[in-house]
Amino acid sequence: MLYKDTVILLYAKAPVSGQVNTRLIPDIGEAAATQLQADFIHQRLQMLSTARLCDVRLMCAPDTQHECFQQCRQKYPLLLIEQSGSDLGQRMLHGVKQALKHYRYCIVIGTDAPALKAGEIQCAINTLHKQRDVVFVPAEDGGYVLLGLHQCYDFIFQNIHWGTAQVMQQSREILKQKKIAFTELDECWDVDGVKDYQRYLQLSHHKEKELKNKLHSPTCG
Repeated sequence: MLYKDTVILLYAKAPVSGQVNTRLIPDIGEAAATQLQADFIHQRLQMLSTARLCDVRLMCAPDTQHECFQQCRQKYPLLLIEQSGSDLGQRMLHGVKQALKHYRYCIVIGTDAPALKAGEIQCAINTLHKQRDVVFVPAEDGGYVLLGLHQCYDFIFQNIHWGTAQVMQQSREILKQKKIAFTELDECWDVDGVKDYQRYLQLSHHKEKELKNKLHSPTCG
C-alpha cells in the first residue's frame, strides 16, 4: 500500500431490484439498473484493488449481508461496514468519524462516478498530505464525487440538500463561513440520467477496446 495512514470509504447501495439507479429505470428497466449497480461496485473495487493506494472499507447499505457484498469481501482486500444514519450526511459523518479514529486521512467516494480514476484519488490523498484541510472532486451536476478529510468537521454533513445541484455550493459556503481551507480538483461526471448512462456505455466500450488491443499487440522478444 502506498498510504498506510489513509483509508478510502466506498459508499454503496446493495443492488436490489427497484431500489438502485431509480432515475434510470424508466429508460433502461429494473433489471439493467440493478445489474448496473453491481457492475459499478465491482468496477470501482477492481480499480482500487489494482491501484493499491490504501486500505478500503466498503460502506454497505442497508447492511453487509447482500450476496454482492459477500462476493466483494471474498474477491477484494477490504472490510465490510454497515452504513449507519438516517440520511446520506449522517451516514458519511458516522463513517468518517469511525475511520479517523484509526487513520490520519479519509477519502469518501461513491460507486456512480465511473470516470473517477485512481490517479485522481491519489491526487486527493496527496493534497491532504500537503496540509490541506478538505479536498473535493466536484461533480458536473453540482454535487461532488469525492471528499477528503484529515479532521471530521460535522458541519460539512449537516443542512445540505443531498441529491440536488446545490450540494457543492452549499459545502463551499459553509466551509468559507467556518474559515476552513479547502481545495477543489478537476470536475468529474457521475451517472444520474440516461445521457450519463450512455456516456458510461461509451466509456466501457472504449476500455474494452483498449484491453483487446493490449492483448493482441505484439510483444518484443
